[in-house]
Amino acid sequence: MRHTHKDAQVHDISRARMVQGLRALHCEYGVYDQCSHQHTESDVDAVYIDGVGWTCEDGLLMTICRHCCTRLMSGQTEDCATDHTHLPGYALCPTMAIVEGRDAPWRA
Repeated sequence: MRHTHKDAQVHDISRARMVQGLRALHCEYGVYDQCSHQHTESDVDAVYIDGVGWTCEDGLLMTICRHCCTRLMSGQTEDCATDHTHLPGYALCPTMAIVEGRDAPWRA
């Protein structure tokens, strides 16, 4: 079967949609601690985190993968907290490392 330019465009669109879906599923989730500021709910830079209280970007400890490293209603998993290394310059998770061609934050 001979492939035409039109076939290649369909393939590219499908790949783009796949990458878009993976990015949506494996998105960032911030892990916070208390900051040294006093915040209220009227402060546009503040965010309320259960178990932490009001904090801001200064309280951001790390960014992890929402899909791989969290559980609904309980936040960061114990496996992530003890076994994963989330550092700047690394992908959020092994899946995003493959998509982005970067180093994974932990060994799969």
